Amino acid sequence: MLSIPFLRSTIRSKAGRTEPKVVPDVSETLTLARKALRAGNASRAHSLVVPTLSEKDAPAEARLVAGKALSAMGRYPEALMHFEAYLASEPGSVEGLLAAGLTAARAQEMARAADWFNRACLALTGRARKLIEPLMKTARHDPVAIEEMVAELESYPEDRERALALACALGRAGHFRAVERYLPGI
Repeated sequence: MLSIPFLRSTIRSKAGRTEPKVVPDVSETLTLARKALRAGNASRAHSLVVPTLSEKDAPAEARLVAGKALSAMGRYPEALMHFEAYLASEPGSVEGLLAAGLTAARAQEMARAADWFNRACLALTGRARKLIEPLMKTARHDPVAIEEMVAELESYPEDRERALALACALGRAGHFRAVERYLPGI
């Protein structure tokens, strides 16, 4: 009998033989759903991840992907519920906080958006935290510093740390569309 490592269950045929039932594992499903999101197919991503959400030990990331898919489809209240559930288990996730902030802004819930963007700024670590620290020390938003961060990111477009810092700074300053532009994966 052929053995495939990502199979999780078997089915019985009419002849009484046990045959493998092809069921992709959760990590493979999440990878496919994220690819569908990047390709702009939010409904496909959502349909892939929904069965995962009903499992007893569903990974938190499934909620994040579901929230992103629902947000892309314009179903903001449902998306925000998924983000809240995800952030309850992963409170320091910058990606989750930024996605929740963007969705709240799209839903015209500006107070919630501002709160999530501020939390995202505080959740940054490492070099991203060092990049945004000067902006966090001022009560007012420094447009020149943000413009400099934009120029630096355009010089180094693959630098995820810069992108996260810039997304947090832009969100904190209320430039939500710019967050979408510079961090399209969220």
